[in-house]
Amino acid sequence: MDWSSEKREIFRLALQKSYTDYELLEIFVDEKLDESLPDIAEKGELSKVTYKLLKWARSEKRLDELFTKFCEANPRLKDSVIAELQPKPLISRSVNLLEKDWEGLFAMLGSDDFAYVQIAFFQAFQAVYERSFRDIRPDCPFMNNLDDIQNLLTKHDKPVLAVRFVEYAIAELQRSSAGNNRDLSALEQWRDRIAQQYQVPPIAPEPEQTVRQGYLLVACEESGSDVIVYPELHITGEENPIKFGVSPVTCSFEEVPTYLSDWIYQAEKTLDRKQDNEEILIELFLPCALLEEDLATWHVKDKRDNPISLGMHRMFVVRSFDRIGDNDAQQKLERKWQILKECVKAGTACDRLHLQKKYLETKGALKVLLGQKLGLKLVAELPSEHEKRKDLLYEIIDAAVPIALWSPSGDKAIFAELETQMNHLSKESRLTNFADLAGKWRERLANPETEVVKHIRLFCDCPDRLPRGLPNLKNQEDEDAIVA
Repeated sequence: MDWSSEKREIFRLALQKSYTDYELLEIFVDEKLDESLPDIAEKGELSKVTYKLLKWARSEKRLDELFTKFCEANPRLKDSVIAELQPKPLISRSVNLLEKDWEGLFAMLGSDDFAYVQIAFFQAFQAVYERSFRDIRPDCPFMNNLDDIQNLLTKHDKPVLAVRFVEYAIAELQRSSAGNNRDLSALEQWRDRIAQQYQVPPIAPEPEQTVRQGYLLVACEESGSDVIVYPELHITGEENPIKFGVSPVTCSFEEVPTYLSDWIYQAEKTLDRKQDNEEILIELFLPCALLEEDLATWHVKDKRDNPISLGMHRMFVVRSFDRIGDNDAQQKLERKWQILKECVKAGTACDRLHLQKKYLETKGALKVLLGQKLGLKLVAELPSEHEKRKDLLYEIIDAAVPIALWSPSGDKAIFAELETQMNHLSKESRLTNFADLAGKWRERLANPETEVVKHIRLFCDCPDRLPRGLPNLKNQEDEDAIVA
């Protein structure tokens, strides 16, 4: 910012309007700048105090920082004097885009792109307005398809918003089609043409700039005939779990869905103020004996208190409870996870998933075959004996593969189609992004043409987001601390 005397005066008056007494200004300076206001300016007339604060900030070369912190602390401020300090909007030859421009843009996008386009929509609003879309539109308009997004963009018609939206859409579609070499040149040409026509400089977003994902971790520990269920809420970028007003419960496994409904809404209500991607991913940590359960058919409650299957209600994956406290399994998983991430980037992840079409009678044989593999696609006819199937699942757990797609179905006729659908899931999804994988699985589950997907189980695991509240994990952390 070029801080002329006129702009400094405007900023000083804005400070006085926002912090109407010395104590409020003192709190702001302490919390946002980590400085003591009494050391900068003694208590007195507010005009003199704010003048001394700006003079100090200018001498310390922290005036830009002071202004930035002020804006962060007052996001809804619409004072015209502050608007004068902000960079002036770019001059365009026209206020609005032509209708044919919007139609041409969305003609390049397909219904399968909706999830990625929605992410780009939220990112563009945040980048252009420096506020989330929810802050701008508290009425929360529906976005169920591409037409809804096009209508909202048209109503908020602004060339810089259109360019930023397409930039983020290109970045998201590039990531979603990693390895498939999708041609996005038409979108790039549209962006460049609009940017030139309306004098908006294209600025490519950073690859890591994505909407943060919320995760509801639900760990089920066997306790006699019941389970102790530990719910925790995590979010991308936050080191510690987020409190959301729930506690562990002891119940039968069949009762878990009755608690899950409330936890889902409580978690999303808590995250509502933190992110635009409001739907959480549920990660269910199950012991081996419960991995065969068809959780997609669990009946939970929607917001109107009506029953709905979990598979249609929310994205979810199943993770391994047995691996949580197993250091050997965690170390193997860490190594394979890093390799898998690199393979996803290179578009070669599907080549590292083992395809098993025949049940191996020899105990431990599958674990050997999975030794250097990053995942499993199991379409073999499994034995009818529960203990043999349980042994097979333990081999998958002990092999520490991050991804396993398998089916307990005994119908030979569907195995060929199962393999096809597993191949589609593994190729279309970002395997290291469980929300993306679970979302793709749910889309196929809802499609009558891919009904066979209902027989597929998603077994995913990574070395991240372990539930912190488990007693055995706490004890393990204590032991690690003592050894260190």
